[in-house]
Amino acid sequence: MGKGFENGHMKMGGREKGTRNKNTEIKNFFRDFVIDNQEEFKKAFLKLKDKDKCAVYLKASEFVVPKVSSIKFEDAKNTNSAIELLKVAASYKQKK
Repeated sequence: MGKGFENGHMKMGGREKGTRNKNTEIKNFFRDFVIDNQEEFKKAFLKLKDKDKCAVYLKASEFVVPKVSSIKFEDAKNTNSAIELLKVAASYKQKK
């Protein structure tokens, strides 16, 4: 196993302090672009047919609303052990 960070050890690799982060610059550019063109986007959006409005709305919402993912238990044995762990945790909490 690694020793980890040692005192007096110089930092090696990575981005140097003060170096511009290109990803941040690009994100800031697109943020500013979206903000600066809101009114034009709204006008174009209102000219769309209802079907196209729905498509644009759903596509744009992907950038704002987090995606929900489901958890699926494949094995009943794992389900039982998870339930047992919850029971043990609940009984431990009640004892305190």
